[in-house]
Amino acid sequence: MAPGSDEPKPEDGKILSPEELDIADDDHVTEIDEGRYVVSPDVRTDDSYGNQVSADSDPAPQPAPDPEPETPEFTDANVHEWLAEQMADSNSRYGFDVTAKFDGDVDQQQLVSNDIVTAFESFMLWYGRQMDGSTPVEDVLGILLSESNVPVKYPPGSFKEMVRSTGLSPDDSIADLVEAVEERDGAEF
Repeated sequence: MAPGSDEPKPEDGKILSPEELDIADDDHVTEIDEGRYVVSPDVRTDDSYGNQVSADSDPAPQPAPDPEPETPEFTDANVHEWLAEQMADSNSRYGFDVTAKFDGDVDQQQLVSNDIVTAFESFMLWYGRQMDGSTPVEDVLGILLSESNVPVKYPPGSFKEMVRSTGLSPDDSIADLVEAVEERDGAEF
């Protein structure tokens, strides 16, 4: 061949066509991600990552790149399941995990406790604080209970303590009790 000729030289090797450079259809190549491949000489691969089988022997594990971690799909069902598992795994007897919307604002609260009163009180105080920033929580809770269709029974001991706190005696009337409660702007049990 003459110098400057465009003809290939035997020592340069074979020139590959673009089709020959495409490795995607090769039995020795597994695509693990867009533009990422595992090439195994003299080994055929199956459809899953890293599971390679020698053409002449029993299956043998061979190193393969770790697949990129999959992003979990978040659905209402699996989020609720995860929260339930977290609550079940806690060492407490009582608890709550709640997400609530109040006039367009979303707030979350979680608590676990071995004391049922603490758990309930924490939930009620949190809920009452979300209702109205200008009204005291005890008033908000009282309004919510009195306006609900759920009848509330107060233990006699708490009622007696409330009456004693007004400074009234057994000789005073129910009207005196009502007046004392109104002066205090409500009764606390």
